[in-house]
Amino acid sequence: CRSASPDRSRSDRVAATVAFLWHLHQPDYRDPWSGRPRMPWVRLHALRGYRDLLVELPESGVPHTINLTPSLLDQLEGYRLGAVDDHLERTVQAPDTFSPDDLSALVSTVVVGHPAMRERSPAWRALAARAAHLRPSEVAAIRDLQVWGTLAWFGSSALRDYPALRQLRARGSGFVDDDKAAVLEIQRQVIAEIPALLLALRGSQTRASASPYHHPILPLLVDSRLAWRNLPTRDDAGFRYPEDARWHLEAGRARVADAVGGAPAGCWPSEGSVAPEVLPMLRAAGYRWFATDDAVLRRSRHTPGDGAGPWDVGGGLRAFFRDHDLSDRVGFSYASRAPGDAAADLLGEVDRRGGTRLIALDGENPWESFPDAGGAFRAALAAGLRSGPVVPVSLDELAERPPVGVVEALHTGSWIGADFRIWYGHEEDRAAWRALAEVRAAIAAAPSELAERALAHARVAEASDWTWWYGDDFDTPFRGAFDALFRDRVRAAWLALGLAAPAALDAPLSGTRAAGRVARALVDPSLDEPERWFDWVGATKVRWPR
Repeated sequence: CRSASPDRSRSDRVAATVAFLWHLHQPDYRDPWSGRPRMPWVRLHALRGYRDLLVELPESGVPHTINLTPSLLDQLEGYRLGAVDDHLERTVQAPDTFSPDDLSALVSTVVVGHPAMRERSPAWRALAARAAHLRPSEVAAIRDLQVWGTLAWFGSSALRDYPALRQLRARGSGFVDDDKAAVLEIQRQVIAEIPALLLALRGSQTRASASPYHHPILPLLVDSRLAWRNLPTRDDAGFRYPEDARWHLEAGRARVADAVGGAPAGCWPSEGSVAPEVLPMLRAAGYRWFATDDAVLRRSRHTPGDGAGPWDVGGGLRAFFRDHDLSDRVGFSYASRAPGDAAADLLGEVDRRGGTRLIALDGENPWESFPDAGGAFRAALAAGLRSGPVVPVSLDELAERPPVGVVEALHTGSWIGADFRIWYGHEEDRAAWRALAEVRAAIAAAPSELAERALAHARVAEASDWTWWYGDDFDTPFRGAFDALFRDRVRAAWLALGLAAPAALDAPLSGTRAAGRVARALVDPSLDEPERWFDWVGATKVRWPR
């Protein structure tokens, strides 16, 4: 009897509403002079998360929003036209021609990704475990490594649609050259069909939104001192080029419009980074809505209201604030649960909280940790949305509804900590911004024909991904490659002006890191879910005992 009352009251209230935004982006990995991709992540994610979402979401009949970053679209088009990265070159190479250096280069990018990508195949798991110790004479093992280096990345939709992939995965080893050729041909077909899949979104309930062209932190382009609003540093990198922020917004919207056959109504500002100064730029670029994090809403001055929105921020522009907790559950927790249970937990929590909830997250990286690239979870989620009490809606449709409240003063911040510490809080970050500010000042003083050529490189260097890896917040085996790409883009901008690049660009910027390791913030991690890396941001590593 005690449990009956909540059920009766539940039937009287308005059904909960949920919107999903899946953000797709990669930085521009292309060499500034040759145009050759230096890292393979655009190509490999295209086989998994990109194809899966572009195929499965429209098939589901459930409204979704896919957010596209133009720098990603440009590189996908490059691969469609035949671009080759080092990983692909080593995959194509005849296995009996490998030198020790060739083999080391292959292993460095083949045995990557979440361990779950190897767990389902004992043969692949065993080969990956000894890959670093292979010798050039082990031709059969090298060929198996080449095949798995691409085969492991195919997602649920490709495995469903290409029986040859399932057969090769089931065999696990003993691959021959024809097997490798089959994998590479399917890869070619998958990438070749992406433009048509993007255009087909208009005939489905899946809508497209855009991010700024090269994924920059917009407020820091407007004025790097905006970081001072929520950071203790008063180190001024001297970057103040709001015209660059406007360009990324306007050109980014135009690029996505070209890809999907219509101008997107919404924008996911890179890393959910917003400031009051960015709002008029969003309006001027033609956007009707943007999305960021609920931590930004909590720190903003606003009228009473609950849920994702839409929130009125003035001038006809609407804001949505994602549910941070629910988004992180998809990104970091549900891979270890049964797909049906995970989907039921998510929809049950949306229903319990009521109102409108926005679940917005990375649309590529989470699926590495799901045993089947997330296919069963997404299918269960779609089934629950079609039959359950929670009503799915696209953000385009939601933006047309009456606002739930008014944001009177928008907080300046991002989806991580509601600040810009990741991109400006470390000495290395600010060194990168100073390098950018120096070349940007030279561009501003240059003749227009030289300035435009140099700007093409500077705009790539403005991407958030380079400063993401500076400092000690995060680490990657490819830290040096990210650092080199950033410095080469800045160097290319100088050379496009006909000027010599500063000698400081010859040395890694990561060398400016302060000696010692210091924790940067208090953390409150879940020890039951240690894979939730977000909980550990601000911590550091120490050797124990010492």
